[in-house]
Amino acid sequence: MTPVTRRRFLMQTGSAAAALAAGGIAARRADAARILVLGAGPAGIAAAQALRAADPRLSVTLVERDPARLARSPRPAGPFLPPAPTVDAADLAAQEIGLLVDDVAGVDWQAGRLELFSGRREAFDRLVMAPGTAPAEERIEGHGARARHAWPAAWGSAAEARRLAAQIAAMPDGGRLVLRLPAVLAHDPALVAARAASLAAMLARQHPAANLTVLDATLDGTVRQSFAVRAGDALAGRTDWRGSGEGGTVLWTDADAGEIGTSAGTLHADVVNFLPALGAGTAARLAGLADASLWCPVDAAGRSALREGAVVIGDARKGVLRGTASAAEAGRSAAAAIAA
Repeated sequence: MTPVTRRRFLMQTGSAAAALAAGGIAARRADAARILVLGAGPAGIAAAQALRAADPRLSVTLVERDPARLARSPRPAGPFLPPAPTVDAADLAAQEIGLLVDDVAGVDWQAGRLELFSGRREAFDRLVMAPGTAPAEERIEGHGARARHAWPAAWGSAAEARRLAAQIAAMPDGGRLVLRLPAVLAHDPALVAARAASLAAMLARQHPAANLTVLDATLDGTVRQSFAVRAGDALAGRTDWRGSGEGGTVLWTDADAGEIGTSAGTLHADVVNFLPALGAGTAARLAGLADASLWCPVDAAGRSALREGAVVIGDARKGVLRGTASAAEAGRSAAAAIAA
């Protein structure tokens, strides 16, 4: 399949590209309130659509760094894949929602201006940020970029999902698959338990003699309990689940050697699904909207506790259960508050 590049994406998006070249839909509504929505995930899409539906006079533009995210193309079936996009650039153009394919370099709140990676600057009256999540720094010796590539999280990334599935298919029949859980989960524990159950089921089908080890650094046992219910006695019985007091905390890694150092000793792994600690996406941190926890404190309508007038929606919010449905609902709620 031909890879989607920024140039190819913009050439293929028809009227959306034409509007962008002419200065975008926002330029055609110079007298309207200019709202930029950063991030075209479930929360950003829902917010943009709800804003346009609530007040057609608003100039709403989505800013998205990944050109493939809004390119609707056939997607092969497979485990761990994120949901296929339900909206593409042509749909946005039909709803008179502008689109900029670019990345954020900074936010000038005083001037009301978004600084973009391309060097472009976009003025706004309101900025709605749906920056998603990004890995947080963890002091794990040896766990750098090389290890993150070799041991993918495969959570929200189609490329990583395919890589993990291929690694599992190729692992030796008597090998070991390790699922690592950080001390603080970013996602709904039920979804994490579902991932563990999915891995256990894959091994049972593809490599019946292989072993699944879960290194669970969380403290409350919620994921473990949910996994036991989802997986059933047979799969749960063949899974080596190690809690925080049983060697579940990762201290160091050596991806080249396939070794993980834990509080209970060294573990050899043939395949590792390494779920990292997360925080709000980089754009939220650059904009000064994340606190010391690396998440964005907001109220029920997404209004930032750190920056007056800023709105944060989706998975970057602090203290929420993260998932597609909750992210989209947050986008709609924030839009209703803005349009009120």
